Amino acid sequence: MNRPKTRFAFKDLISRFQISAPHQSILKNLLIVTPVSLMSRGGTLLIYAVLANWFGVNPEMDFLYYYWGIAVFLVQILSSASAYSILIPLVAEERTKSQAHSNACLRAIFSVYLVGMPSICCVLFTICYIVSSLFLPRPDIPDIITIGIVCGFAVFTISASIRWLLKGVLDAYQRFSLPAIVQALAVPAVIGLTYALKPSIGLSSIVFALIISELLQTTTLFIVCRFSLKIKGLFSLVHAQRHWRAYSKTKRFVKQFFLMMGTAISAGANPVVDRGMSSSLSAGAVSKLDYSFRLCTIPETVAGVIMPVLLSHWSAISADANIQFLRQSVWKGVLVIVGVMGPIIYGFYFFRIAIVDLLYGHGAMSEPERFHVASLLGIYLIGTLPRLISRLLIRAHLSLQNVTFVFSATLLRTAFNPILNLIFMKRWGLEGIALSTTLLSFPSMVYIGIAFLIVSRRRMNSMKIDEG
Repeated sequence: MNRPKTRFAFKDLISRFQISAPHQSILKNLLIVTPVSLMSRGGTLLIYAVLANWFGVNPEMDFLYYYWGIAVFLVQILSSASAYSILIPLVAEERTKSQAHSNACLRAIFSVYLVGMPSICCVLFTICYIVSSLFLPRPDIPDIITIGIVCGFAVFTISASIRWLLKGVLDAYQRFSLPAIVQALAVPAVIGLTYALKPSIGLSSIVFALIISELLQTTTLFIVCRFSLKIKGLFSLVHAQRHWRAYSKTKRFVKQFFLMMGTAISAGANPVVDRGMSSSLSAGAVSKLDYSFRLCTIPETVAGVIMPVLLSHWSAISADANIQFLRQSVWKGVLVIVGVMGPIIYGFYFFRIAIVDLLYGHGAMSEPERFHVASLLGIYLIGTLPRLISRLLIRAHLSLQNVTFVFSATLLRTAFNPILNLIFMKRWGLEGIALSTTLLSFPSMVYIGIAFLIVSRRRMNSMKIDEG
């Protein structure tokens, strides 16, 4: 008599452990993308290791890393942390209507972006150069090389910004692997060109190699978008005004773009401020901070490869108005980050000295300098897990197009960072700057998590009212 109930109970138990179709799609994409993305990210780390061994720690490398950091910062505010993050939810929303709506969205966004982005880039780079020249020590290199390095990083910024928007198109169509493959293939080009040109043009070889790499990646992604996805008119500025008027949400994109620019400025300003404040401590301080921070991003890279996949899938779920499933997916993602990345970060912290010696101990960097880098790395690693959770939760906010909150969260962190830097620098020097970054990671994570609970709950309640 009780056998059928037991059978049904057993079936119910099994069904709880089965993966739903959306989760199967997410898992499939993660299994495909993660190895390729790790290869490309590992190649980027290899570039830094090669440069550390070839060029060492000196004022000239301080100068180059400072403007390289500014270039990365500008790419973030102009594309990777702004337009890219807005593009994917918008395209997901338009694709639920039709392919024609999606194409109109992309043409309008590219028209707006390509008209304004290069000018904004040049203005921001000029401002950064003028401001930084007031406090950054000048290296003992000719003025023409100095100007060439600065202008070269401006070209690098424009090309990388366009590449990120093309990557956003492919990610929105869930073609995740190709951008990672192209980036991985660009690593040998950077190292090879730097090695070949180093004897003749010295420090400038790094900038030249980075520009060539970015141009190759941008060209490849554009060809794929144009012929594989059959999206026409991405780079056509002849009918730009007509594209803006045809797409009804152009103003919405522009508004969100400037909000996300402010967000990226707030988030990206922290490393730039850290480098600027550390330059007042001692020669080589910027390089040490940069080398340690790059190593700290290894665990973040391992987890960061899943962020584009999650943003794309969560945007599609949000566009279908399935907020309850979105909440479940987000919190499962948090548990996976804690369970997988916690042991990895602990192991990285335990072996940090050996890792620094392995990567930086075969060239111009001395043993005391490597020990100092390992000390800074240990401080950064303490705040890595909350930073990873915050990054995941921010993608959840972006999938709900909650751009205003993301801006406010990063703005608060940016306001407190230089204050803590000043306090801790007086007592602990360069380690105080790393400690400031670590301590701010914990309250930021809590604030972003609570806000997601509130916003998603409100969205669910409003949908229930509309259905009623």
